[in-house]
Amino acid sequence: PFGSKVLEDHLLVNLRLLRLLRFQRFLVDFETFERFQVATGLRFGQDVRKYHLQLARVILTIFTLLTVSAGLVYTAEHVVNPAFTDFPSSLYFVLTTVTTVGFGDIVPMTA
Repeated sequence: PFGSKVLEDHLLVNLRLLRLLRFQRFLVDFETFERFQVATGLRFGQDVRKYHLQLARVILTIFTLLTVSAGLVYTAEHVVNPAFTDFPSSLYFVLTTVTTVGFGDIVPMTA
């Protein structure tokens, strides 16, 4: 699987995903966002409002924190726990834990 090979090479390589948080600087205000659109050639429409930018920042933050925490869980657990076979299983564990569902089918063994 993709995640297992990437994370076995370096212990904390998944912290590079924190670079995604840099994109939030483009979502600060309309002027910065418009410069980002011009620089990238992307056009998101004329009706971008302040709450759209705030919502994009929240979604980007949640996505980044979930993927980084899933990578850290995988790094800590994949050696001792056979349930964490790859990165998607760690992401599944993190999503069920964060949403407080916690099915109990995957349980961490490290303390």
